[in-house]
Amino acid sequence: MNYKLKHIFLLASLACGTAWAEDDNSFYFTDAAVMPGGTTDIELCMRNTASDLTCLEAEIQLPEGVSVVCDEEGNPLATLYRNRTAGHEILTNVLENGNLKLLVSSIQGNLIGDAEGPLLSFRVQVAETAPTREVAVETVGESLLVNSKADAYYSVGVTGNVLITDDATSVNEELRIKNEELEGAIYNLAGQRISKKQKGINIVGGRKELKK
Repeated sequence: MNYKLKHIFLLASLACGTAWAEDDNSFYFTDAAVMPGGTTDIELCMRNTASDLTCLEAEIQLPEGVSVVCDEEGNPLATLYRNRTAGHEILTNVLENGNLKLLVSSIQGNLIGDAEGPLLSFRVQVAETAPTREVAVETVGESLLVNSKADAYYSVGVTGNVLITDDATSVNEELRIKNEELEGAIYNLAGQRISKKQKGINIVGGRKELKK
């Protein structure tokens, strides 16, 4: 068994040995558009109210005609966003069924930033023969998050949309504008979007703000 799989199984064993904590964290994907035969990066985002998360593990299922792009050594191309994951490493593996398995962890026990926004991105390629349509990218089973006390959180059933289109450039521009609008969105600590700031702590553009 290689190092990557050992590391993934170790975290899974740790999480299964703890009691489930209340699920106050959620994953989501940003939308993407790509032409047949092209590649695009898909972002996995997280909104978390727990402030002491250290590790996460997820398995991502891709639709037919969409596959993970790997480097010359066969490693999936994935990038961590350091504003949320300073001191963390990412381990990735493509399973026999084509699903992407990923693990984000920190040997030093560094914390994942407790805000909202993208944690990482991974690159996919669409087959040249793929029909133009909207397809789903989704997590499989329970996505695990472990905190500094080895308590486990989980998120299930997360789905994102990838539009396979003959005009990906204009669609991506629309998505960029949509994402910029969401950057100014206001959420409470329960992860619910609200129309204006409330007294107490609000999450605005992925950052916590205190309104007195």
